[in-house]
Amino acid sequence: MSTVQTMKRISARKKEEIVLRLLQGESIETLSRELKVSVGDIENWKRRFLIGAREGLKTHGKEPIEKELELAKKTIGELTMELNLYKKKRISYNREEVIY
Repeated sequence: MSTVQTMKRISARKKEEIVLRLLQGESIETLSRELKVSVGDIENWKRRFLIGAREGLKTHGKEPIEKELELAKKTIGELTMELNLYKKKRISYNREEVIY
């Protein structure tokens, strides 16, 4: 019988606690064994945590959520333009079919 380890979901709050323990000097290997989480996962959480902290300390620029919203709006705009072009091509193609 094979053993399949199921991925358990860890909340952002719990990840924050783990990263703070790491930053306070606890061994990453000890945390990994205790929590049954890979060292790589913990390192990724730490990296993302520090990037977020750095962004939070910036005095210039937009908040991360504003940047994300701006990117989403840009993507929606691009997709809308592509859809409109597709519709125009489709309409002109259908008109050509009718003429022939």
